[in-house]
Amino acid sequence: MNGLKSLNPAVVFFYFAAVNVIAMFNINPVTALISFTGSVILWIVRDGKKDKRIHLLSVAVILGCAVINPLFSHNGKTAVMVINNNPVTLEAFVFGLTTGVIAASVFYWFSTFSDVMTSDKIIYTVGKASPKAALILTMSLRFIPLFIDRSKKINNAQKAMGIYRDETVISRFRGIARVFSAMVTYAVENMIITAESMEARGYTGSKRRPYSLFGFIPRDFAVLSVSAVLSAFIIFLQASGRIDFWFYPEITGLRAGPAALAGYFLYFALSLIPTVFEGGDRIRWRFLKSRISASHTPARMINTKKS
Repeated sequence: MNGLKSLNPAVVFFYFAAVNVIAMFNINPVTALISFTGSVILWIVRDGKKDKRIHLLSVAVILGCAVINPLFSHNGKTAVMVINNNPVTLEAFVFGLTTGVIAASVFYWFSTFSDVMTSDKIIYTVGKASPKAALILTMSLRFIPLFIDRSKKINNAQKAMGIYRDETVISRFRGIARVFSAMVTYAVENMIITAESMEARGYTGSKRRPYSLFGFIPRDFAVLSVSAVLSAFIIFLQASGRIDFWFYPEITGLRAGPAALAGYFLYFALSLIPTVFEGGDRIRWRFLKSRISASHTPARMINTKKS
């Protein structure tokens, strides 16, 4: 049972790019809510109990954007209150709330994306267009967790040696400065060793051929085709202004014409594609497990009676 991980990385990359670009380049409360709903449902279906801190982060982002935007942007006709002779408008509040929902949905989407797309999949996706860019990106992604783990080890080692304590702000700052100095030296040394090692193994050669274990099967073609068709229709409706939403100078009502409703429905279907794929794979796996357990139950009972 692999779900999204069993799909071709290029298909996964295209889908996540399409569903996020559509939401970010058309700031509409309906599409923002659809994107947020689809991302949360997918996150819960895949592994909703893994890290619940993302919920607090998303709520903080939504509330932060909704509160901060009216304080700095005073556009709009509907003034709710006045702070220091600056009007706080309803239009600015709704715009900030919508952008916050979009940002929170991006957090959920990319939380799933980072779990599905490993470094070898990123190399496969970007490597054919630019092998050097794919290599740099993969090394950067690998370096971040190594840097964090190494800094924790150095910090714990210095505390164990009694070099500094966390009793005062000054001692904490000195400890952070020592750890940062050690990490800079470690990073420079690691980059030099990595560069020399890669040069010795022929990474700078021009005749290298990338090797990949990923293939393109009919299931990948089906998911890619459905995602591409839905995205094309939604982008066409966006470009033609059928699902536009205006915040300034005053909030316009949501368009309820056939084209707008079709656009919202298609985007909702697009946002549920990975959930349906992941949920179907899990249901199929549970069904197979139940059949396996049912087929082994009589044999266990017979062995028990004989004994």
